Amino acid sequence: MKYDEYELLELFEKEPVVIGDEEAGMFIYSKNDDLGFKLVLTISIYEKQCILSLNYQSLATPIFEFNLLEIDALICEDQKLKIISHDNEKRVEVVFKPHFALKKLNL
Repeated sequence: MKYDEYELLELFEKEPVVIGDEEAGMFIYSKNDDLGFKLVLTISIYEKQCILSLNYQSLATPIFEFNLLEIDALICEDQKLKIISHDNEKRVEVVFKPHFALKKLNL
């Protein structure tokens, strides 16, 4: 899976949480907005998988949670995260500003 860790750092505005050993290639990126929503992206680089979820502070379960398989790239540009699948198709586009939104969704 291709991605630029500095672009993800800039988009999520903080370092990821490393799951296990850093060489395992599993990371959790998260970002909170001012309305109480939290967007979480869990990446498994070598398995080419991502889990994307949106949570709200007062809810016990996520608003949504998608397990995306066969991901080849994560591209960050213009306050958006594009998750690209193995056939070079954009699976999901997540808009970060002004608020979290899904712009395109192919599951």
